Amino acid sequence: MFRFLLACSFVLSLAAADFEQPRVEAGLLVGGLKEGIFGEYPVLAGGRVSVHTFWLLDAEAEVNRFPIGGAAANYPATQALFGARVGRRIGPFGLYGKLRPGFVRFDRNLYDPKLGTQAALDAGGILELYSSRHAAGRFDLGDTMVWYGGAGARHQLQWSVGLSLWF
Repeated sequence: MFRFLLACSFVLSLAAADFEQPRVEAGLLVGGLKEGIFGEYPVLAGGRVSVHTFWLLDAEAEVNRFPIGGAAANYPATQALFGARVGRRIGPFGLYGKLRPGFVRFDRNLYDPKLGTQAALDAGGILELYSSRHAAGRFDLGDTMVWYGGAGARHQLQWSVGLSLWF
């Protein structure tokens, strides 16, 4: 079964060679982060840049802020992630996996003023829909792990939808 899937992916990658692979994508996003340790589900917003490096590998950077829109949260923060996106565009669709280490910088708050900056790792999947007019829609779904020192690592569901321009 594994050999069959490997052969299919190879054939699809050869078929995709006729489609233009974006070199750079830049876009905006909105999403949510289900914080397991705090019991909050803030709405986040941010931006991202992806640079195609070679064949199946892209370098990606993303910065998010939560909460947004005048919402309140007990633990507001800024999140920065930098890493790899692996996958391929096939026709108007792009299917990718992501692995992006980074950090979450929590603002000073009444509940834990020394929370500060914590290491993070975002792992998940990406579906992109490309248009011929150099615009793309994107849906991300992943597990963002944040290390809280003595409390250990906590897994948090993070999703986002966004629009980007590709060149």
